[in-house]
Amino acid sequence: MDLGLAVALIAGAAVLALAGLTAVGERRRGHGPGVALVAGLFFPVTWVAWYLRDEPGPRAAGGSRLP
Repeated sequence: MDLGLAVALIAGAAVLALAGLTAVGERRRGHGPGVALVAGLFFPVTWVAWYLRDEPGPRAAGGSRLP
């Protein structure tokens, strides 16, 4: 087996695994299967959206908006 093909297969499997796990996570957050499928396809964007939604802002921690 060619090394490039092996690397491509491993990378493809990793992307599919991350997409699948993201879809499962979105489904567990209470969204329907359609939204979960789209979330899985665009998993990097979904992770950013989850981070922004779940992390409290600086004001929640007692900080100010201005430096």
